[in-house]
Amino acid sequence: MITDQIKVVIVDDEPRIRQGLERLIKKFRPNWHICGVFSDGDEAFREIHEKIGAFDLIFTDVQMPVINGLELISLLKEKGYNFYSIIISGYDDFKYVQTALREGAIDYILKPIDRENFESHLQKAEELIVTDKKNKRLIEEAEEIQTKLTYEKQIQLLSDTTAVENMDVSYLDWTRDFPDGKYNLLYIGIDNAFSRNGFENKDEWKKWDVTIKESIRKSFIKERNWIWKNNQYSYWVLIYNGEEAKIEQSCLSLKTTIQRTTPFTASIVLGQSFVDLSMLVDVKNELREAMKYRMIQGGNKLFKTESLKHLTYNKITDVPPAVYKWAEQTVEAMKYEEQNVLTAINSFFDELKKMTSPFLLQESVRYLCIRVINQWIQDDGISELPTLLSEAFSITDEPASFSVLRQEMINWIMKIRKMREYYRKNTIDPIVKAKEWIHSNLGENITIKRIAEHVHLNPTYFCEYFKNQTGETVLDYVTNARIQKAKQLLAATEMKIYDIAVHVGYQDAKYFSRLFKQWTGLLPSQYREKRGSF
Repeated sequence: MITDQIKVVIVDDEPRIRQGLERLIKKFRPNWHICGVFSDGDEAFREIHEKIGAFDLIFTDVQMPVINGLELISLLKEKGYNFYSIIISGYDDFKYVQTALREGAIDYILKPIDRENFESHLQKAEELIVTDKKNKRLIEEAEEIQTKLTYEKQIQLLSDTTAVENMDVSYLDWTRDFPDGKYNLLYIGIDNAFSRNGFENKDEWKKWDVTIKESIRKSFIKERNWIWKNNQYSYWVLIYNGEEAKIEQSCLSLKTTIQRTTPFTASIVLGQSFVDLSMLVDVKNELREAMKYRMIQGGNKLFKTESLKHLTYNKITDVPPAVYKWAEQTVEAMKYEEQNVLTAINSFFDELKKMTSPFLLQESVRYLCIRVINQWIQDDGISELPTLLSEAFSITDEPASFSVLRQEMINWIMKIRKMREYYRKNTIDPIVKAKEWIHSNLGENITIKRIAEHVHLNPTYFCEYFKNQTGETVLDYVTNARIQKAKQLLAATEMKIYDIAVHVGYQDAKYFSRLFKQWTGLLPSQYREKRGSF
């Protein structure tokens, strides 16, 4: 069954033949579309080229004024038209037949036309055309699938590449899967209608996410592009061979569209064009750094890396003294009432608001985070909490605005304060916990670091604390516990001395025997004999 209508052109200088062909085609193939009937080759060529366009089958006379049928077929082929032809002629001449077949004609019909046999010519043409259309569709579907698979592979490559900070040159072969040319990278971040903890309703956010991605796709539909997510609230767009002025205009339009069609606004960073895709990681890092200006200048803006290059990238050495002062005040206030903490942290951020460099602002906030964590370790001997610190650092990576950064840092500081209070009120005595672990692991490799990790204390602090609380060192306590366990085994079992040594954590039986004698005055074998054991 054909799904595409077959389009037919008729060309003959005899009105009677033209009309006869029309009647026969409509009679035998009423579903075919006769898209043009012409009296000479010149008119047919002009109309096909200017108005009709693609068609499937042409019926043409050989001998016609200006351009004959065979010349018409040849001219149309030269112009790239793909069609079948049936020659209608009053000349039974081998020369005409040979030329017609060479030009791709599928039939050569002599006048007058035999109405009984004409339907068989139509059947033959129809089978060829339908087969061609079917094959063409299959090829197009295969090409479409291949294009989609290639695009998905490219998206995965881009996503993997932008997920890392640096990439060794040996991994840059993936760039060969992309065409040579000029590229522009865009970074799109959704602004302050959300928090780092996520949109309140995840299902609702999914709906907006689809809307935003569709807006991005439509904004850059005229350029070849690749679109992928950076994280839940940000997107990358790589544009191939685009005009920078048009890309900039599309960015501005996209910003407006997102603001009009969603509850959010978006900030966009437009990078300078580059031709070497191996530079993608560096360009990506540059765009992410540029997005930090959102903290200073606010959201719903288009930032261009080219225009930001003149701005300074201040570092921690440029932090004003007042910032240090309020950072230390905040750390000290953690020991007191909640209001003291809020007063200090708000004063800290009031100083930050005067800054013009997002990099200096970021360094200042991170300095405060490190001081808060270090002070907890110093005060309570708790082991380092890299998860808490990385959580704080992530807040400073790309905050949607200064106010969002301020609020989320206040939340983090208050969270740490509550954790400290809880720890002090509810933590089991670390000495009891450490002793229990030591007795349960006498046969294992016991180190200060392992014991300290078990009780969540800094190793140095733990050693000092253990000595102060028990009057003996951790080493002496572990050794004594092992000797006492060995005594029990020597007195109550038939285990060999070597096996007992291993059982209490000593792989060298001779060393165990010397140590046992130092602590008991007897060798293990003497102790067993004295106890009257086996």
